[in-house]
Amino acid sequence: MATVFTPFDEGVTAAETGMSKEDNPYQPGTPQHSDWDAGYDAAMEADEATKLDDE
Repeated sequence: MATVFTPFDEGVTAAETGMSKEDNPYQPGTPQHSDWDAGYDAAMEADEATKLDDE
């Protein structure tokens, strides 16, 4: 069975692989665009929190 990724999951993966937030493939103003951005932001915030823990 194939794994289906949500736009949120895709945003997380994009952030983790070094993509830019401007690489969001979804049409601005759509729920998918917002979900992708939310996933991207969540991954970036988690990464920043991890870096702060290491200081």
